[in-house]
Amino acid sequence: MADHIQNVVVVGTCFGEHYLAALAKASHAYRLRGILARGSQRSQSLAAHFGVPLYHRVEDLPEGKVDLACVVVRTTLFGGEGSKLAAALINRGIHVVQEHPVHPGEVASLRRRAAEQGVRYHVNSFYPHLPAVRHAIDYAAAARRNGPAAFAQMTTSPQLLYSTLDILGRAIGGLEAFRCEKSFSADEMPFHSFQGMAAGIPFNLLLQSYLDPSDPDHHSLVMHSMAIGWPEGVINLVNSFGPAIWTHSLYAPDYRKDGLESSYLLAPEAFAKSRYFIQPSAQVFGSPRGAPFWEVVHEQFPGAILRALDELNQAIAAPDSVPWQTDTYLTDLGQAWVSVLRLAGAVREKSLPAPPPPQPDPVEFAKERRDVDECID
Repeated sequence: MADHIQNVVVVGTCFGEHYLAALAKASHAYRLRGILARGSQRSQSLAAHFGVPLYHRVEDLPEGKVDLACVVVRTTLFGGEGSKLAAALINRGIHVVQEHPVHPGEVASLRRRAAEQGVRYHVNSFYPHLPAVRHAIDYAAAARRNGPAAFAQMTTSPQLLYSTLDILGRAIGGLEAFRCEKSFSADEMPFHSFQGMAAGIPFNLLLQSYLDPSDPDHHSLVMHSMAIGWPEGVINLVNSFGPAIWTHSLYAPDYRKDGLESSYLLAPEAFAKSRYFIQPSAQVFGSPRGAPFWEVVHEQFPGAILRALDELNQAIAAPDSVPWQTDTYLTDLGQAWVSVLRLAGAVREKSLPAPPPPQPDPVEFAKERRDVDECID
């Protein structure tokens, strides 16, 4: 961590409001010094709410009063000025965290510019910092100490492909030597299918084939779903907000021995004493039901953002101490992202109604199933 409280400006107030909420929870480490935005009613109201100035241009920021900027504006590839703003802020000697996705060419340019100015530039793909995702990444990291994974499987949408690949890279230890090819695609299919290799690990990827350009933040059939497996079992990330679940492969002690001890009928005590035979076949990390969205927005989102800011502070104190923010890793990640998008081709555009609520209601359905289970018991 930096030795002093960091003075921060937030650029953009759409998703940027989550950065504002995060900073409000960590006044011991970060001090909000202003909002940089075009001046919408939303931006004006948020500036008034937090009691900070609303700036309209990077040049308007007070000299020497801002240490760090959080750029939460769409990048050039998506019709926004996020990368231009990041460059202008870096030129002012301000550290920058930019919300993903960012084209790898822009990342390389901004990293060079930051190095010249003696500041840090990080890309925040956000989702790897959520609790359930961290559980999956951390378990995979612990498991790979005993050997590389045997496979990975992913399902996501174009909007979330960058963060999905970042989760994969952190879980398997990198994305070097990434290669991928489309294995199946057809008109009106909801997903493109890909196979490939990353860091020597084979993977399958299902990528949603369409989006609504007028509402790109919604309509993901699956946000992040991932499974990374070894012969011993699989760590499963069910969705972006959890849960993360370890599931065993079948394991029976001494099953290959030719004798009584290999029979669970003739020697049940041997099996009853084996922790691998009597422990649950699935282990849930964190909340077994996943967090309510109110908790996700008000607790997990700010926590994830603060972890990203803390990573930047760590790198300020010890450059390149964060492996996921090195030139090599960010280059591999960006190139992997671009290569998949190129293979997928143009995203099919669909005009879609507002997302419906879950039907049947999963909470009520779960209650009904518990009643059935109690009857069976």
